[in-house]
Amino acid sequence: MTTLAKLPKSSLITSCLTPNPRVPNITAAKKLGDNVLRDGRILKTGCFTWLQPESRDNFKLLAVSPRLMNSMGLDLAESQSKQFQATVAGQYVFEDEDRGIYPYALCYAGFQFGNWAGQLGDGRVINLFTTTNPTTGEAFDVQLKGAGRTPYSRFGDGKAVLRSSIREFLASEYLHALGIPTTRALALSFFPGLLARRERMEPCAIVARAAASWIRVGMFDLHRWRRDRKGMLELADYTIDGVFSGEANLDPSTESKYIRLYRTIVRLNAESVAYWQAYGFMNGVLNTDNTSVLGLAIDFGPFAFMDRFDPMFSPNHDDDLLRYSYKNQPSVIWWNMVRLGEALGELLAIETNEGYVDRYLNEPTDDISIKRAEEIIEGCSNNFQSQFLAKYTELMSQRLGLKTRQESDFKKLLNPLLDCLKEAELDYNIVFRRLGNIAFFPNSGVVDFDIIARSFFNDDRSNCLTTVNDGTTRLAKVLQLYQARLQSEGSIDDSARQAEMNVVNPHFVLRTWILDSLITAIKPVENPDTKQMEIATSGQELLSRVLNMTLDPFKEAWDPNFAEEEARFTGNVEEKYWGMQCSCSS
Repeated sequence: MTTLAKLPKSSLITSCLTPNPRVPNITAAKKLGDNVLRDGRILKTGCFTWLQPESRDNFKLLAVSPRLMNSMGLDLAESQSKQFQATVAGQYVFEDEDRGIYPYALCYAGFQFGNWAGQLGDGRVINLFTTTNPTTGEAFDVQLKGAGRTPYSRFGDGKAVLRSSIREFLASEYLHALGIPTTRALALSFFPGLLARRERMEPCAIVARAAASWIRVGMFDLHRWRRDRKGMLELADYTIDGVFSGEANLDPSTESKYIRLYRTIVRLNAESVAYWQAYGFMNGVLNTDNTSVLGLAIDFGPFAFMDRFDPMFSPNHDDDLLRYSYKNQPSVIWWNMVRLGEALGELLAIETNEGYVDRYLNEPTDDISIKRAEEIIEGCSNNFQSQFLAKYTELMSQRLGLKTRQESDFKKLLNPLLDCLKEAELDYNIVFRRLGNIAFFPNSGVVDFDIIARSFFNDDRSNCLTTVNDGTTRLAKVLQLYQARLQSEGSIDDSARQAEMNVVNPHFVLRTWILDSLITAIKPVENPDTKQMEIATSGQELLSRVLNMTLDPFKEAWDPNFAEEEARFTGNVEEKYWGMQCSCSS
């Protein structure tokens, strides 16, 4: 383990892509004034701008992810160093002009809620560097969210509020703990003297984030919008060589490297959305600028995890048409993949033989090429569906503790179970955890399915007798089907099945009401003596405990001194907390 200063650093992306022509190099970035660098503008060429995080006087480190520090090769004690704390708060910058290491913001475009939004970009994100774990070779692109205005801020102030930063910090690490492909969160820093105007004035924070790559579908949208073939070629080649580490790591095929790139991105996103559906995760804002080429969950705004099972639920308060509801997530991700295919269309159609670069850059696209690209995209539609279903079936079989898979499982077991959860308004993740704890094959040989089914309902729903009674009857029938399915494959060892299911079905779910409770507890108040905004010790301690549960969501218990709190956080959700939504304000 080492320190942040000693970790090897690089910046391949800025050596492969074209910078903002107004800031062509690091020397120019250092000479230009802050107002010029952050001045909003539409770029006709280039896809990043060199600039440093905004200077801010006062900051406080609130939390770090020990899991990510370990993955990066950092000693946990490094989080106490002044240089580390200043770096993750944007107040110290590693730079090496000779090696091209200097902060920058990326430009991209995209479709938002299905409509073209034009140029977007890192409006409050500053990328720092790429670092590599010396032992494992795993690489991380490190960036700061909330680090100040950039040329791509549009009407934004470049700030991130503490409320949304807490949500993003914990969501990133929770998804990783579940095994879901995601961007990561390294640190959370609070700025006592800094406020942002949202619906009201709110305290600000920075989340230091890391990912194998931050390349999004929206970056390809940008070059298509500009009709910038040179930029598209640079981006596609960088994605192949810099993100996927070469053609050898793309999905195997005899087709061109660009078709293979597209097929690989489609597969990764199909598999990723299968994880979301299996675990009840809803992103809330699946625009093309929020869609990763690696299939990573990215940019956590109004996200949520399913409580009572409602396929049409959207966690986004502004999503009136339910475009980003749980049910629609797979189709929306495929819609985004079609937009990517259209952006890459000319590259998909070209034969990559000798001289193809010159032909691509200079020759017009004919109808035959357009048809060829359309056929490739259409073919990937079938791939997306089959890849999604294969991964979803695999994950749901694991969650149900099934050792084998049968074609009839969907129709005879999974669909009846999900229909029952919906009609009976049962908690999605709690049901799977409790299924693992039920003795379906007791020594007595007697199983009362009605009593077991009744145990899945909240005690506070006794006033809904019709729903509970009907739900109990339906669930009891599903439980009998489940027992028969387990018996058919010889899975009659309840203790062995419980052990297997409890490592894939979380005991702790990062629910919206828990996050809201934490945000309330951690709300800064003014110290009458120093006139500075401070967070109460009790709030910081609660953040530490929730982070502890977030990093190990499958455990039965975390801290014996807070057993009552843990029972509340892992127990049945009160009806008043069902279906909580958030706005996009952050």
